[in-house]
Amino acid sequence: FIKSGSPSDLTRHRLFRGMYALQLKQCMASIPKNRLVILENAELRADPVTNINKVLRAAGLKEFENVDVDAAWAAFHAAYPDFEQTGWRENGEYEPMSEEMETFFDDFYKPLNEELFELL
Repeated sequence: FIKSGSPSDLTRHRLFRGMYALQLKQCMASIPKNRLVILENAELRADPVTNINKVLRAAGLKEFENVDVDAAWAAFHAAYPDFEQTGWRENGEYEPMSEEMETFFDDFYKPLNEELFELL
């Protein structure tokens, strides 16, 4: 899955996106714990303004006021009209994953996920 090359090749690979423990460790090395905000995607989607303001407060920045979330999404979709086709969709329809691939991903991410839960 991963082509050989420089170590930075891994950060461009899709498998890296799920290596949350490694990414969190990098953040923890540079960001003080009291300024690090970890959110689940569901939290962010449920109340984007409140959660973005949590991040802004932790960073010592001014919070957003009177944000029109629908207008923000409309602007995003206007700027990136093909995102749904070229990006990923959390609730999209995909071909079922083969059992072999599911086993591969389970085995690959298991130690990384265990490390992540210890960090959290």
